[in-house]
Amino acid sequence: MAGLGQPAQPTTPAAPSAQDLEFFEAKIRPLLADACLECHAEDEKGGLRLDSREALLKGGESGPALVPGDPDNSLLVQVVRHVSGQPKMPRRKDKLPDAQIEALAQWVRSGAPWPASAAPTPTRTAGAPSGIRPEHREFWSFKPLASHPVPAVRNAGWARTDIDRFVLARLEKEGLTPVRAADKRTLLRRATLDLTGLPPTPAEVEAFERDSSPGAFDRVIDRLLASPRYGEAWGRIWLDVARYGEDDYRSLDPMGRGFNPYPSAYLYRDWVIKAFNDDLPYDQFVKAQLAADQLDESKRVRMVPALGFLGLGPWYYDNGAVEITRADERHDRVDAVTRGFLGLTVGCARCHDHKYDPIPTTDYYALAGVFLNTTYSEYPQAPKAIVEAYKTHEKTVERKEKLLQEYLKSEGRLISETLAFQASRYMQAAWKVTGEPKEDKARVVEDQKLDYELFDRWLRFLAKPPTFYPFLKSWQAMVAAGGSKEEAKKLGDEFQDLLLDVLFARKDVQEENEIITAKALPGTKKKERAKLPSDFVTNDDFCPGCSLELKSLPIEKQNLWTDVFSRDLEQGFDPFQVTERLRPGLLAFYGWGLERQLSGDRRKLVDDLRADLEATKKAMPPKFAYVHGIRDLETPVNLKVSVRGSPYKLGAEVPRRFLAVLSEGEPAPFSKGSGRLELAEAILRQPLAARVIVNRVWKGHFGTGLVDTPSNFGENGERPSNPALLDHLARVFLDRGMSIKALHREIMRSAVYQLGSDHSAAGQEKDPGNRLYWRANRTRMTAEQIRDAMLFVSGSLDERMGGPSTPLSPSFDRRTVYGKVSRYKLDEYLQLFDFPSPSQSAERRFTTTVPQQRLFLMNSDFVQQQGERLARRLGAEGDTPARIQKAYRLLYGRAATPAEVQAGVEFLTTEPLKQREERKTAAAKAEAPKAGVPAAPSAPQAAAPAPKPEDPKPDAGAKAAAPEVVVPAPKPAEPSGMMMGVVPGVGSPEQQKALLPVTPWGRYLKILLSSNEFLFVS
Repeated sequence: MAGLGQPAQPTTPAAPSAQDLEFFEAKIRPLLADACLECHAEDEKGGLRLDSREALLKGGESGPALVPGDPDNSLLVQVVRHVSGQPKMPRRKDKLPDAQIEALAQWVRSGAPWPASAAPTPTRTAGAPSGIRPEHREFWSFKPLASHPVPAVRNAGWARTDIDRFVLARLEKEGLTPVRAADKRTLLRRATLDLTGLPPTPAEVEAFERDSSPGAFDRVIDRLLASPRYGEAWGRIWLDVARYGEDDYRSLDPMGRGFNPYPSAYLYRDWVIKAFNDDLPYDQFVKAQLAADQLDESKRVRMVPALGFLGLGPWYYDNGAVEITRADERHDRVDAVTRGFLGLTVGCARCHDHKYDPIPTTDYYALAGVFLNTTYSEYPQAPKAIVEAYKTHEKTVERKEKLLQEYLKSEGRLISETLAFQASRYMQAAWKVTGEPKEDKARVVEDQKLDYELFDRWLRFLAKPPTFYPFLKSWQAMVAAGGSKEEAKKLGDEFQDLLLDVLFARKDVQEENEIITAKALPGTKKKERAKLPSDFVTNDDFCPGCSLELKSLPIEKQNLWTDVFSRDLEQGFDPFQVTERLRPGLLAFYGWGLERQLSGDRRKLVDDLRADLEATKKAMPPKFAYVHGIRDLETPVNLKVSVRGSPYKLGAEVPRRFLAVLSEGEPAPFSKGSGRLELAEAILRQPLAARVIVNRVWKGHFGTGLVDTPSNFGENGERPSNPALLDHLARVFLDRGMSIKALHREIMRSAVYQLGSDHSAAGQEKDPGNRLYWRANRTRMTAEQIRDAMLFVSGSLDERMGGPSTPLSPSFDRRTVYGKVSRYKLDEYLQLFDFPSPSQSAERRFTTTVPQQRLFLMNSDFVQQQGERLARRLGAEGDTPARIQKAYRLLYGRAATPAEVQAGVEFLTTEPLKQREERKTAAAKAEAPKAGVPAAPSAPQAAAPAPKPEDPKPDAGAKAAAPEVVVPAPKPAEPSGMMMGVVPGVGSPEQQKALLPVTPWGRYLKILLSSNEFLFVS
């Protein structure tokens, strides 16, 4: 490597966070192992090693390879970016993908955290026996559940359940005491949002506050768990873990769409929601998602949608070489299954033995082998006759589309080849316009009877710089030198001859290639392009014939042919670019440009073909729903270890089996098909699996887990803040039939769940993170809770369950869980409020506080619309103070204070005057262009219709405008997202017209909806 010559300063980095280490193990270590360590480990080429942070800082012959915090000046980043003046790495390999380069830069930018050495794991050669020793199984999370006696506590009167005694014993050990219990209104709001994702109604608050019986809160818990809204809230929590998404980002999609939608993905989402509502035992929940197709016939039909856990991807099949992309798909499955159900980062053993946990590379490939033998499969949710009829109709449509495309392609080819014989004529006409003396272009076109568009193309073509071929240099030199008509004719004739030679030579090459391709066919039919993930077995499945060594023209002549007969090379040299999106080549025509060149009878034929195709499409029945699932391959095989993670360097074969450290002795190979059902059963036998799920439920109630790395119970994860309590909960969970609802009841009945969120100086000093649970954590609502709660209090929430997803928008009134979740382009509102990436399993939601969130609440059409709809709910109240009181009860579950009422009255008294001025300014702006004068700037539009007869009269004392009763406008047909009103240009004029008019009451209520009291859960 060429060096920077800047010595790196020794640094003592801060201890890396768990997220830093996970990022390193998932992204950086595999990258270094695959692309760098072959030359820069033991071999030390250039005196440089890249297998430790210290070695990177030390550098080699060219100086330090790493400047922590500064990727632009880090040699390691420069060489993979192929910065000018630096060597290009990795040698003899393609440049790293942009995503890997950016990941490396992000790692350096964050200080290049590198994990410190953990407890040693025996070094093994890839493919060797597991080497697990007894002491490895003594790690806390691998051990059987302990039977901890319920501890005695000094403050016995405080504890209501055994959970409280475990918590209180730990607090008393630290000299801490829990804060006082939450008041009933706060507790009810917390419990209702926890279990249903929605706030309580004023009637529910009033009833609970009135009920002083001992079992009042128990009845609340039972009522909430019986609500269908419960499954919607807790199903969404699991969907984070399952990395649920409804499409995939495709780089080389066969249909050129750029992404691949999963139209029936919602079937998995709906199954998860129903599973929670039905309190499906957790063991069945796990088995169904891994192997529903292998369950008893009586359960299979109901459980098949659960296969979406694996069948919905992500699938990487067309993002590169099949060897790599299939390995990436297997890695996703191993990662999602082991982190989701076992809380272990087995994916970190893809390239090497796990650096912290006793998980050898052989364990990784044993599990990956399960998914090697698992392929994508669709399960129609319709009778076989309907499915067959649809597929027949679909095939007819495809054939007619192919016929139309082939006809247009043939006509376009004939036109372009015919026009090649007019090259000299057009070039001589071009000389008249560009040479000396210059003639008028329009007159030349008329005199020479040229096609105007084609002549424009020739003028642009002849002026092109000789970037891709040199054949126009002599022409351009002649024009620049003021050449004569005779010279123009001579050069024009010569170029036409060259063009025809290239055209005929290309035809000859194409005929030879067709013979080569035909000889390579396994049968007598051409191979069709694959469409489904299961179809991509070889690279040839994605691009039939692309692996053949075909003949081609010399590069400069090939470029000329492309530039003239295919596409304009100035717009890109990538052969995989979609031609129809680029400027056509000089003589190439497609779309309307082609059709207008056709004669009347040929154009009529195209119109007839197109009309027939459209009629066939209209007659097509709706596509039946189908599960995006999986199935086993017929003949299972074992997977070989990929040395250093490279599927091109194979080691020993590994039988499909479970993790060695969680097995008694050497694990037995799986023998039933792929082994998915055996894998599910092995997972469920583990005490670790019970610990993981009860910890996830605990975290859902308290905001933090007893283990606050919910998907990492390994050496590098956090240790449990109360190990005895975690094992106690796991035992309770198993004893009660793995019932999630029973676990909710056990947790929520405890005094620790019912604590207030008061401050305690002692608690803050000794346990600032509240890991011992001396108080309740105050948390902000999730993105879904914010949106759903606003719809709920405004009276707009559509409680219909299930069915296809819809893009989120101000007019979409169903719960957010029924909105589209896109991996290709995640909704901007969801991103803004910390929705996790659906491309990988998410163990938690991080909560950020950024200005854009407040700007959304201030400017969003969605929030404003909920304010306007809420105003309509208040219209029946007698006067302004009464309406304000009702608003406070709906939003906060409490009465407004006199000061709050007075503030509201003052706002509503002055706001109509401001709105009137805004309307006048808007009207003046609209009239100004008619009068021929510049329009004055105006405040944001806030037009409101005149009061209707049925509107309630404003209170005489308050003198404030009452909410207006407005007939709901029709919903827009094409939603443009939740960012209408926030991002300029989002939303069509029709969508803007569909919004309710802005009123003073709507503005006032939008402020209340945006308050911390509404957005936070105490």
